[in-house]
Amino acid sequence: MKLLPKNAASRVFGAFVRLRIPLVSKIARNAFAAYYKLDMDESEFPLKHYRSIGELFIRRLKPGMRPVADSEIVSPVDGVLSQTGVFDEKQELIQAKGKTYTLKDLLRDEEMAMRFEGGVFATIYLAPFNYHRIHSPVKGELVDAAYCPGTLWPVNAGSVERVEGLFCINERLTSRIRLEDGSEILVVKVGATNVGRIGVVYSKDLLTNAGMLPRNCKRLDWKPSEKFTFEKGCELGRFEMGSTVILVADKKIRERHPDLFKSRLGKAVKVGEAL
Repeated sequence: MKLLPKNAASRVFGAFVRLRIPLVSKIARNAFAAYYKLDMDESEFPLKHYRSIGELFIRRLKPGMRPVADSEIVSPVDGVLSQTGVFDEKQELIQAKGKTYTLKDLLRDEEMAMRFEGGVFATIYLAPFNYHRIHSPVKGELVDAAYCPGTLWPVNAGSVERVEGLFCINERLTSRIRLEDGSEILVVKVGATNVGRIGVVYSKDLLTNAGMLPRNCKRLDWKPSEKFTFEKGCELGRFEMGSTVILVADKKIRERHPDLFKSRLGKAVKVGEAL
């Protein structure tokens, strides 16, 4: 994997899965659905509707399939909540047993990291069989977004346990949402091998691993030109293959919810479920 040009390979693979060659795409789509045992009963359309693996991967669900809980913070994705913790003075997040990374490195913004001192984080891993749309975990207003380009390591357990600072070197797109009381939450969307693209509903110009940035760009900051507000559970974006979401809540939110994320640690979660 160190030798593989992961971003370029992922763009090539992305082009392949988006192809709409009638017979080839149909066979590939059916094989993908069978291998990962996709639950098509939840899907907005039957399997035959999707003309490629790419379309199938970002499928929407039938209305009502993900009820939104009556709590302040809900899961933004389907996946497994693999890590959680409170930031100490080092502002470290747990990647895996024996491996940590800092919020400053994750965001590539020390000033922004300091705003979340004393807050809490949660890491949610999405497997290929999961629903891959991303939803807002709270009711609030979009403040800004940031795109940190990088490489595209896999984000499965093996890679997370072996690659130092994995989430700080992979491509990622962060949305900052402000609640009515001024508290804030970050939704950090991390790309991975194979396609590696992340898109958001609030901007067509923000699309990771699409060759949109200058060669040596370390971080692209983006601010909305108009007001964007999200109801809890509304769609925020999508993953196109391989993915992890890291939620970062500030100290105000942690103080309101001292046990935030703890009861779901190690468990599967679905969009809209209380955290």
